[in-house]
Amino acid sequence: MLHSIVFHTLGQLATGILLFIAFVPPSRIGRGFGRFHTALALAIWILALWGKFPVEFYILLFFLLCAFLFAGKDPYYYPFLTLSLLCSVYLLLKPEIQRSGLTSSLLLDVPPLLVLGASSVSMLLGHWYLVAPKLSISYLKALTIGLIAALLIRTGLLIQVLVDAGGRLSEMHFYEMYGIFFLQRVAFGLILTLVLSVLTYFCVRIRSTQSATGILYVVVVFCLVGELIGAYLFAKTGMWF
Repeated sequence: MLHSIVFHTLGQLATGILLFIAFVPPSRIGRGFGRFHTALALAIWILALWGKFPVEFYILLFFLLCAFLFAGKDPYYYPFLTLSLLCSVYLLLKPEIQRSGLTSSLLLDVPPLLVLGASSVSMLLGHWYLVAPKLSISYLKALTIGLIAALLIRTGLLIQVLVDAGGRLSEMHFYEMYGIFFLQRVAFGLILTLVLSVLTYFCVRIRSTQSATGILYVVVVFCLVGELIGAYLFAKTGMWF
């Protein structure tokens, strides 16, 4: 169970990073941004796989290295980044597809992928304004809006699960057994992160990037806590919390 929780959470984080760094072109921010994040995604995948590297990982490694090398040239960088993202998505979805099918895998991995990717890249981009002060604030604004949208989607899907599986949850005494975990998952992983993300957006609107980055630190931690608890509840119940 621990391996599954670690694999999914870290794999979602790495894949989300590859998705959201595409919002900021290297031609606008410099090649360091793309290089840092592709290297970070690779390091996270190495941790997620715990030394058990399938063939797909080596394909991902090749595409990430190419994206890293061509991070200063948009026409070459984006094709390799896209291939890296597709390979990362496949590597993430493959275990659940084999167990439960494509739909189950998408519901399990895509919503947290969006939350973790948007929060982490937003926070790191906030730091980048220290070395790229002339970078348009529209990029951080777009990522912040993406984070809010991801949290709303995550919340909507959770409500749908509670509505559809209310009887089943009662039969398994879910709230008696896992109520404290569920409360933490909702409070930290959804409600507080959503409130803080909205506050971040208003900081970004006035170009207060340092304040926004400070808030996003907390958002990233809360998102990780929420998704780890969600992965734990999934391992225990088979439902997407």
